[in-house]
Amino acid sequence: MISQDALAKSRIVVDTDVVSYIFNGHTQAEFFKPYLANKTLAVSFMTVAELYCGAYHAGWGANRLTRLENHLKNYVVLPYDYELCLKWAAIRQSGESKGQCIYHSDCWIASCALLYDCALATNNRKHFEHIRELPLISPSLV
Repeated sequence: MISQDALAKSRIVVDTDVVSYIFNGHTQAEFFKPYLANKTLAVSFMTVAELYCGAYHAGWGANRLTRLENHLKNYVVLPYDYELCLKWAAIRQSGESKGQCIYHSDCWIASCALLYDCALATNNRKHFEHIRELPLISPSLV
């Protein structure tokens, strides 16, 4: 079940996979839409980088890149700063000390959600479930 803490958050960090589902009109986006409605939506700077990396890798043309740029205007982009770096290091070390590795990119996304007191909407629950203080919105939690 999705925690009441996650549902109570007025701000949600949207993981890269979910932004991609919404952008592409994928059926998996439908699960998230009710949870994202009437909320302040944000993405980590890392999500922006991941989305553009995927677009460049796929050889998107100027029109599709412009569509992505316009789509990202629906989100607040959370930047990196000193406090975020400290949060990232703490999350990374905590996971490593418990034998639970987290990808660097996922750690940045989780750090943004925690630093800015947001829930995280993701389809990759297993990447984040070991971070106990992080409220998750994920289909596998329903």
